[in-house]
Amino acid sequence: MAARRILLIEDSSTMRRMLGMMLKGEGYDVRTAVDGMDGLVKAREEPRPELIITDYEMPELDGAGVCREVKKDKDLRTIPLIMLTTLGEVQNKIAGLEAGADDYIQKPKSPDEVQEMFARIRAALRNADLTAEIAERNRQLEAAHKKLTFELDLARKVQFALMPRPPKPRGVLQVAVRYTPANQLGGDVYDFYRLENDRLGILVADVSGHGVNSAMLSGMVKALAATLSLAVLEPGELLAGLDLATEQYFPEGYFCTGFYLIADEDTGLVRYAGVGHPPAIVIGPHGTRTLDSNPGMLGIGMVDGTAGASDRLEPGESLIIYTDGLTDAMNPGDVLFGEERLMTVLQSHHGSDPTEILNRLDEALNQHTSPGRPADDINIIVLQRPARG
Repeated sequence: MAARRILLIEDSSTMRRMLGMMLKGEGYDVRTAVDGMDGLVKAREEPRPELIITDYEMPELDGAGVCREVKKDKDLRTIPLIMLTTLGEVQNKIAGLEAGADDYIQKPKSPDEVQEMFARIRAALRNADLTAEIAERNRQLEAAHKKLTFELDLARKVQFALMPRPPKPRGVLQVAVRYTPANQLGGDVYDFYRLENDRLGILVADVSGHGVNSAMLSGMVKALAATLSLAVLEPGELLAGLDLATEQYFPEGYFCTGFYLIADEDTGLVRYAGVGHPPAIVIGPHGTRTLDSNPGMLGIGMVDGTAGASDRLEPGESLIIYTDGLTDAMNPGDVLFGEERLMTVLQSHHGSDPTEILNRLDEALNQHTSPGRPADDINIIVLQRPARG
């Protein structure tokens, strides 16, 4: 192992020679400087010292000045500094410490004082090593954080690219969607399926949690549901099949809720089913009603079959499907956004087009959570049958 490098700054040639011999005898690689200005020059030479020991009283630039100059230099400031003092120079010790010295050593006059000097030097080097280790770990953590942030941002872009745009109307129905993840990656998922006879399938699912794990599981839910949408006719059958298909993939502690409907784009007839999901809301000029889900969870293999129901959107009515991140959003006082506030916003804007309804919900939600933001992913889909012209 290479000898530790020490720079000794001492204007007394006798003391410089004596301390230099002691330090070399202890195994240190010692360079010497004859005064403060010379010490600064040698401190900047490569390889740089790992420790600087400087006398206090020196011509031109004293020890306190050396400390100040070293601590101002970004390349030198991490080098520990030990001030050399003589017995009784309390003010010098204080001035040196306030100027940036890390410790002080009384110029040794006895074997015990020599051993104390060596002990203080070893302690200063240990502290310097710990500081360097912490700095290196922080540098590695910062680099890892930047890399992770870049990868999460990239994954977020990919996830958003996989989220489908609302389908163009083929009949009397219009669709709008708004998806807002809590973090870079979200655990909510939605999809649209063009089915035969001008029918539109709409799936909304909410995987427990949010972040990378939930995002990966949500992608799997989407892929499995897309296959099932081509093979089944009834929404309840699709959800039961999704529960069976996801059971073998979901880790312990993970599950999802789901709501699936098939809408006739010509007539507004809707067949639907839900498992553990917030009820969908139908709102229009004649009031509101809900399309309720069945209790339970998907992804744990306990849904043998789930009952569905039907409804019909009349002119001027909108159907809103959402995930619980909307109603569970809290303000700084831990008050939920809640279903009542959601209903109030929807009733106030039931005559607006689907995108405008989403905008008004966004405004109400942001106002409620400000200056914070919702803690969970939020997904909202509006299916509307516009009023007759």
